[in-house]
Amino acid sequence: MDPIVRIDKSKKIPVYTVRKILSDSETNALKSKFLENKHFPVVLKSDADVMDEEGNYIIRFRKNVLSRPKVDDAYDALKEFVKKTTTDRGIASGSNKGFGTGKKKAVMSNILGFFDKWSVRQKYTFKLSGIKPPGPCRYCVFNARFPEKWKRVIPLIKEINEQYRLLCPKEYADQLKAAKLIPFHIENTAFSTVTTNLNFRTASHTDSGDWPAGFGNLVVIEHGSSYEGNYTGFPQYGVAVDCRTCDFVAMDVHQVHGNTPMKPKDETSQRLSLVCYLREGIVKKCQSQKMYDPRKLDAKFDAWKRRQTRKAGKPKVRLAESDDE
Repeated sequence: MDPIVRIDKSKKIPVYTVRKILSDSETNALKSKFLENKHFPVVLKSDADVMDEEGNYIIRFRKNVLSRPKVDDAYDALKEFVKKTTTDRGIASGSNKGFGTGKKKAVMSNILGFFDKWSVRQKYTFKLSGIKPPGPCRYCVFNARFPEKWKRVIPLIKEINEQYRLLCPKEYADQLKAAKLIPFHIENTAFSTVTTNLNFRTASHTDSGDWPAGFGNLVVIEHGSSYEGNYTGFPQYGVAVDCRTCDFVAMDVHQVHGNTPMKPKDETSQRLSLVCYLREGIVKKCQSQKMYDPRKLDAKFDAWKRRQTRKAGKPKVRLAESDDE
């Protein structure tokens, strides 16, 4: 079925109005399933806006609107950290079974910025060491351990923030207002957190934990040899976008979405995506929490580890090296 109802080309950016080609039950049945090219009769590769028949935006796609030097500098700062794997990405990784059995799929997906939960290992280390957590919200490992590299990523995040402001002014204003209520947000942006996905083909899912009135913000950084596919789309509407380096996509991540297969030219092909958002939990939990110095917190743990070593020969537990340990 052709999802396109009409295309309005009277403006600078064409506006696609699309119909549902899957029912709500059919769409929900796709959750945790991997999408194929057949799910998307329409793949957009140039500037476009996509709306449903009620006039709600689903996608706002812009080509080559980000600064290449800032993109390259961010990639250089992130390129090693983003290779860390996690098994904690739920149905987005296709792990709809075996959550408690160790059968979850490992994917290269990480978070930057701030988060409203401590990991299991972090909680255990607090308990074992007797060190008190500074509050429910925290720095992510990357910007806590590598502040100079984090500074190199922020200029790109600010450019993403500006595209969000221009394309989704209503959602942006609401989200920025909420972000300003908390100290745990990325400076001069409406975001608290960035998720990075390296060569991670997400299964059908809806985003959870982000600001409910906000829109998703997606950018991609390509590195190494070329690749084909890995389109990002909404199966209920049969429409996807081919987001590439320096492109920007604002998308309604509260609707079911996912990626088609990636076909790399060789083993060097990389597709690194960055998704910027505001964590709802941070706004709810941490308006009264004061910022803390992560270096001082790490120093406390280091001192505790040295005491352990002197007493027992080796520490009982290592400090977490990623946000999912």
